[in-house]
Amino acid sequence: MQIILGWILLLTGGALYLAQVISSVNFQMAQRLGIQEDPADTDDLVQRSERYTAYWDLVTMVWLPFAGALMINNHDWWPVMSLLGGAIYLDAAGREAMKNLSFRHGGLKTGSSTQQKIFFASYIVMAVIALLVIAYSITFLSRLL
Repeated sequence: MQIILGWILLLTGGALYLAQVISSVNFQMAQRLGIQEDPADTDDLVQRSERYTAYWDLVTMVWLPFAGALMINNHDWWPVMSLLGGAIYLDAAGREAMKNLSFRHGGLKTGSSTQQKIFFASYIVMAVIALLVIAYSITFLSRLL
């Protein structure tokens, strides 16, 4: 299970991290690729918020794919890094969803209906992965006590 979960973290977390790298380096290209909201359907404030969030994500979103690599290699630090990465992903998923909902509640355009569904689905996937990793890490660590 550890190896499978490690690969899931490395691949999904790595893909999300790559999306943030692209968004940070070339936000317009990220919009064309569908990684970020279409500017035709998104208010400027939302786009600015997403661009700045991408910069911060370069620091925070690296930990879960890193934890996946540690899990695959059965490194002693994988449970700690998995807890850290899982907590960050859980926070990011919830915070992004609430930020997006508050923008919508405030009347801001937050992308097309399809994009909104895809992005909210990604927040749910992030939260599920985070909870799974946190639970798995706690279970492993509790056996050591």
